[in-house]
Amino acid sequence: MRAMNVFRAAALTLVATLVTATALYAADPRAGADSKTGADRTSRWESHLQQKLGLTDDQLQALRQVYATRDVDAQRQHYKTLRTAQAELRRLALNGADDTTLAAKQTEVQNLLAQSMQTRLQMLKQVGPILNADQREAFAKMMERSPRGHGHHRRGGAPQQQPS
Repeated sequence: MRAMNVFRAAALTLVATLVTATALYAADPRAGADSKTGADRTSRWESHLQQKLGLTDDQLQALRQVYATRDVDAQRQHYKTLRTAQAELRRLALNGADDTTLAAKQTEVQNLLAQSMQTRLQMLKQVGPILNADQREAFAKMMERSPRGHGHHRRGGAPQQQPS
């Protein structure tokens, strides 16, 4: 039973990292929107999307409006809360906490993950109608590769086995 809880905690940590990185795709916690660094990053992101998806200027403007409506501060706070809860769950598991305590913390992390996923889904529901079918497919593939769409390509194609 305890091994299952540790496995769940590890799996949740991995899922949480992927989900929250995706949820914060356009949010930059290190630079404000008005800073040169933040503006440069946003411009690169927009150029990358326009190039990869073949966006029209009207589509790009519509995407800017969608992303402008998000509450970046709330996203940052949520992400911070999630990271803290995940760290607490890891510490509890490593320090041999009882199953009840682990289950309570695991439920907290799962709820935060669900909120992250809901936020991301709401954003995607707004983005979907802006894109045509081919663009939606290309956007989905970009997001599958990595949370920021940067794909980590391996040479040789096959995943490498980790030594055990």
